[in-house]
Amino acid sequence: MAWAPDGREFTTAATFIAAPDLDCPLGSRITLPDGRTATTVARHTAPGLPVPACTEVTTE
Repeated sequence: MAWAPDGREFTTAATFIAAPDLDCPLGSRITLPDGRTATTVARHTAPGLPVPACTEVTTE
């Protein structure tokens, strides 16, 4: 959770897309600049479709 200047509490999230061979196992933790840690990892493949495989990492 984070706090707005007027005192309201809010949740922020960030998602980044990385190469499919990124070594970020499920349950890994990323430390954000403010000290928060959280991670969800999803590996995407699309066999037969014209889109690249990738690793999606989401923090909250």
